Amino acid sequence: MNNINRRRYVLSIKSLILICIFLFLIIFSILLYFNKNNLIQISKNTIQSFSENFQYQFLKFDISGLEKIELKFVEYKLQNYLGSSIFLLPLDQINDSIKENNWVKEIYLNTNYKDTLFIRIEEYKPIGIYFFNEKYFVFDENGKIIDQIYIKDFTNQSLLIFKGYSSHLKANSLINILKNNDFEKKYQIESLEFLNKRRWDINLYGDVKLMLSEEDPNTSIQNFIMIQNKLSETDINNIKKYDLRNLKKTILININD
Repeated sequence: MNNINRRRYVLSIKSLILICIFLFLIIFSILLYFNKNNLIQISKNTIQSFSENFQYQFLKFDISGLEKIELKFVEYKLQNYLGSSIFLLPLDQINDSIKENNWVKEIYLNTNYKDTLFIRIEEYKPIGIYFFNEKYFVFDENGKIIDQIYIKDFTNQSLLIFKGYSSHLKANSLINILKNNDFEKKYQIESLEFLNKRRWDINLYGDVKLMLSEEDPNTSIQNFIMIQNKLSETDINNIKKYDLRNLKKTILININD
């Protein structure tokens, strides 16, 4: 009988200890939950103090890859972090902040764990200008609209102007055809127009229009170049439209027609 009571007594002590541990963990978790912000802030203050005492502060930055983006834009985004601990730099926030610029494609950030932040920026590369709703936009090889551009900036641009709904999405293939035929070296292009999301017209300076085939614009361009080489200068000056849609027969339309 005594052994049974002793066992019950031992079990009761073990249960009590377990209950106490369980209650302690609950109370500790509650305190930790409501004071985690204070604990985090204390940790940050400690790291910041250590960094200031031993010169591990963000004081310099090294930026590469800028072409269209102005340096002062990046400097402005970084100024609030100068003097911060190099270990506490919020790289994700800095990344998102700089990516607010439409020209930023990718950003690569790293530090020297001492005092310098290295920033390498990859910009979008424009291949053409899209005219839409009486406004001009530069776009990349995938047809992504990068940013709006204004007429006053055209003086430094060598990009072709594309017109017609969704022309920027189909432009890259036509640009490659023009390059392969050295077309821009021989003729001055005023604009390229995508008609009914099907085929292209090339508008040359001097109010000359080339109507290309829907199925094979490359052959249409080659036919145009071949015809031009056979015509006299007088004939060329009198022709205002080349209907190249039929690959076997080109229709020439003169000024008076």
